[in-house]
Amino acid sequence: MQKDNSSNQEWIDGLKSEFNQEDLAKLFNYPSIGQLFSEKEISNLEEFFAKLTATNENLERVIRYGNQSEAEKATRASQAIKITLEFLRNLEEMQTANEKK
Repeated sequence: MQKDNSSNQEWIDGLKSEFNQEDLAKLFNYPSIGQLFSEKEISNLEEFFAKLTATNENLERVIRYGNQSEAEKATRASQAIKITLEFLRNLEEMQTANEKK
């Protein structure tokens, strides 16, 4: 069990070293999922999709043109964004289907 905590801490320390305060501030500018789906206007949701899509496109460039270390990190981040986009699209479809009932 101690080994797992140690590796978790190493992972957290690695993340801290990769992100600066500006990166973290940008992260917290994203609205919560609840806010995205509770508002009548879908513009916030569409804007969120656009931000994630643009971020993923930038990561794809890093994957293609960055060094191996950067490309590996960008690949993991890109996979996370793709999963998030799929999750949000599924929620959107479920909400739309629920509204039609």
